[in-house]
Amino acid sequence: MDDRETGITAVLGGRAAAGNVRGPVTGAAEAADPDLGPRLRISVLWGDLTEVPADVHVTGHYAGVAPTSAEKALDKAISGHGRRVVAEHNRRGWIDARLGKVTYFPTPWPAASPASGAAGSDGVAEDGAIHSAAVVGMGRMGRFTERGAARLYESLLGEVLGLGHMRKVAMVLIGSKPGSLKLRQAARALVHGFDAALDAMAVPPGGREFLPEVVLVEVDRLRAEKTQKAVRDFARGVRRVQVAKHLVVPPSCGGTVMRTSAAAFALLELAALTRADAPPEGAEALRTVLGGIEDKHLREGVRAGLESLAADEICPTGVSVTTRVKDSASRTPPVNISVLRSDKGLRWAALSDRAAIPEREVRIDGALFHQLVDRLTEPSVRDARELPDLLSRLVVPIEFQWLLTPDAPVNLEVDRNTAIVPWEFLSDIRQGTGGCTPLATRTPFSRNLRTAHSSMDVNEEHTVGPPRALVIGDPGSSDRGAALNGAREEARRVARTLTAHGVDVRLLVGPPGSRGRVEGEEAATRLDVLQALLTQRYHIVHYCGHGTFSSSRSSGWIFDDGVLTAQELEQLSGPPRIVVANACYSARGEPPSAEGEPSAGGKPPAEEVFKLADEFLRAGVVHYVGAAWQLRDAQSLVFADAFYEHLFSENTSVGEAVCAARLRTYNKRGRTEDPHSWSAWAAYQHYGDPTDHFLRGPGTTA
Repeated sequence: MDDRETGITAVLGGRAAAGNVRGPVTGAAEAADPDLGPRLRISVLWGDLTEVPADVHVTGHYAGVAPTSAEKALDKAISGHGRRVVAEHNRRGWIDARLGKVTYFPTPWPAASPASGAAGSDGVAEDGAIHSAAVVGMGRMGRFTERGAARLYESLLGEVLGLGHMRKVAMVLIGSKPGSLKLRQAARALVHGFDAALDAMAVPPGGREFLPEVVLVEVDRLRAEKTQKAVRDFARGVRRVQVAKHLVVPPSCGGTVMRTSAAAFALLELAALTRADAPPEGAEALRTVLGGIEDKHLREGVRAGLESLAADEICPTGVSVTTRVKDSASRTPPVNISVLRSDKGLRWAALSDRAAIPEREVRIDGALFHQLVDRLTEPSVRDARELPDLLSRLVVPIEFQWLLTPDAPVNLEVDRNTAIVPWEFLSDIRQGTGGCTPLATRTPFSRNLRTAHSSMDVNEEHTVGPPRALVIGDPGSSDRGAALNGAREEARRVARTLTAHGVDVRLLVGPPGSRGRVEGEEAATRLDVLQALLTQRYHIVHYCGHGTFSSSRSSGWIFDDGVLTAQELEQLSGPPRIVVANACYSARGEPPSAEGEPSAGGKPPAEEVFKLADEFLRAGVVHYVGAAWQLRDAQSLVFADAFYEHLFSENTSVGEAVCAARLRTYNKRGRTEDPHSWSAWAAYQHYGDPTDHFLRGPGTTA
């Protein structure tokens, strides 16, 4: 038996599963009510999308993501033996992946003719060839919502109705694959979106000569059953939409049963054998199966579970007992919260799909607020233990405190006034205090900056092509008499990790003439780094070294030949996708001043920590990960190792990678009372979408 998929009969020893006998093998929609006139006909077919005859075949497409699953199969079918058409268009950035935008791909073969294949009674060629393909934009991966899916379906059907000549559309249930929406969410969005399109086109029931037929194709039998039930459930009461009563099961259309689905069907058959009306040979078969379980308690537990399953009369469309991979946390929509400074304190808003956005204002004394922020910026061990719970209870509205849980990623919108707060210390008030791991180590926790100066450039050029990285290690150590060995080791390890994952890395280590550089390593100068940033495209920029802060324009990264500041980055037009600033910010070299700048080794003011990050974000960097205060080399190495290890893991979002790196840094603090080691995990701030993914391989960076 194939390791991944098999036929139902092979799994069940030639017996028909319940899902095989629920309806006829063809699933034509029930006859239209003559009083209503034509309606949009929807049927669900078990098979391979590329083998279903239709006027056009449709899949979804995420911005900058190489084709996978149905989109990849469709691309292969329309491309023949040459270069993949959809993949090449994606690589070159030619696909408009904005939500609901349709991109067509005509095939190189002529339409069906008497010589190549007869046309069916509905005018669609029956030779199985694909005559036109289309992908509809889903926006950026990780941002696809049910509301967005409904808009996508409305736009798609509006396009089909506008063209007027398409009689049959074959498509997958867009947005229902792992990492997007749940299947029933996608089904509900499809029905509502199609109904909205018919309403927008002024198509009342019975008001149009004909409407096209939509065939939803699913290659896996169990998912096809579930799709059929879900679409039909949500179409009840929608007068313009008519869904076939039964799943369409053609004699041969490429349908399969995946391993987990086969197990689910087999489980249903076993459950049926526990019923009182089961035939004697069925009871004997069940005893044989259970007899293989040696532990008595386990055997009785399995029997009881099967009896419960049988008593519930669960049909295949309701099966939930399947083998499944642990879902990524990013598959749960994030909790979006906005916190902005107001005249009286802090103004909070919970952003959701509801028509109303709840707002609350928390009044707080400005001096008290800044004192709390100051104490939590590079905190003492005692403050790091005791003040996070106060931060959550003092400045967060009571209703919003209950939104801060590990059940979903947290995406916090801040302005320049609230960005100075170390929000990563926010706690889950349900867990109480003492002994619990911090919230930001258990769920992705990120920020978005509200600013009038950020780039509105929608150019996605930096998201395609082979991934490239610029890694800079200890570029400013010669004036200290010794190299920062930890920063250099970090840079080399990051470079090795990225290279191992197919990233083209340029590594710059140490200033010119410094000791400790490995032969062949390129020296790091401010001019060379600026040349690389301003004239070339990099997907990842990683800096590990010293940073400095002041109330002047000199905040930035320290190089032997000066400080790389926000001023130089104002001309950055081709921003990297991810910037990791793993800098040991120490304010070294900054003399005390009347303006209150920190002395050497002092604690940087919270307002200054943000300057360089702000400039990168203004330029259009998608993800900025930086440390808000001084770190030890050991903690920097731990964080960097864990971040890149998880960034390139299967189905892991950038937010999850940061969360995993925070957790490992937190767990490595040991029994030390060193404040820098104790709270290093909270120093790492992530600006960007926590659910966004950085995919691997040439041409697949998202």
